[in-house]
Amino acid sequence: MRIGSVLLSLLLLGGCAQARTVSVSGERPGPAGPHPRFGTPRHFDADLLRFRLAGTQRGAPGPRLPAVPPPRHVDCRQHKCVALTFDDGPAEYTGHVLDLLAAHHARATFFILGQMITGETRDFVRRMVAEGHEIGNHSWDHASLPGLSSDGLRRELDRTQEAVRKVTGVTMRLMRPPYGATNQAVDNETKQTGLAQILWAVDTLDWLNRNPTVITQRSAAAKPGDIVLMHDIHPTTVQALPRLLDELDHKGFTYVTVSELLGNPTPGKKYTNR
Repeated sequence: MRIGSVLLSLLLLGGCAQARTVSVSGERPGPAGPHPRFGTPRHFDADLLRFRLAGTQRGAPGPRLPAVPPPRHVDCRQHKCVALTFDDGPAEYTGHVLDLLAAHHARATFFILGQMITGETRDFVRRMVAEGHEIGNHSWDHASLPGLSSDGLRRELDRTQEAVRKVTGVTMRLMRPPYGATNQAVDNETKQTGLAQILWAVDTLDWLNRNPTVITQRSAAAKPGDIVLMHDIHPTTVQALPRLLDELDHKGFTYVTVSELLGNPTPGKKYTNR
């Protein structure tokens, strides 16, 4: 098959989340409901197209793992750093979020749900890695971790660790407990698993107020060293991003991943900012 025919076919196909419990307010309340079915990513950049081509060629073993960009050092003592974070994907709008971040040369951190990694969304996860973003563990299905047995807690984290490792080759070093709910059992398990617990300093409440202006105003209140909580599953968050990024650009912020912000976060320890 000629390469042009493969490209055309792909483009046509492209059209067709007993111990004392600590809970940080702001994460969407209650168990995660069923997510809508997400279609094939609508935007094909060079990386995504290359991954798909690899999987269509005769004898190909399937999409290759993404190349991980070299580590980047940003001195957040000298720069006004802010860490934008997105929870509950990968989903329908994740590609649009990645497009907007790329337009601003901005890196971010995505805390993903293992159950959301499917044949339709795994290319988004590979693209996160290829474009220098960081991926964190947000559990398998958004369960409240303090209410689980030790085996249940371990499964929530381990299944997601393995799902991400399978599609990217990356071993995650960060996690965000669903609803911000954590306790000593979560502390112990994340320490053993090698995951730092990442909370937030600025909550956009984008799951509650589906208003791009409100989301932008809350995000723009970020101070140097803050971790900002958003979700890449809401269209209104995508609508807020262009103005949000413009405002933070105007204020002179440097966009960093959580690990770039914190340096070398300690497994089991909780962080809200630098």
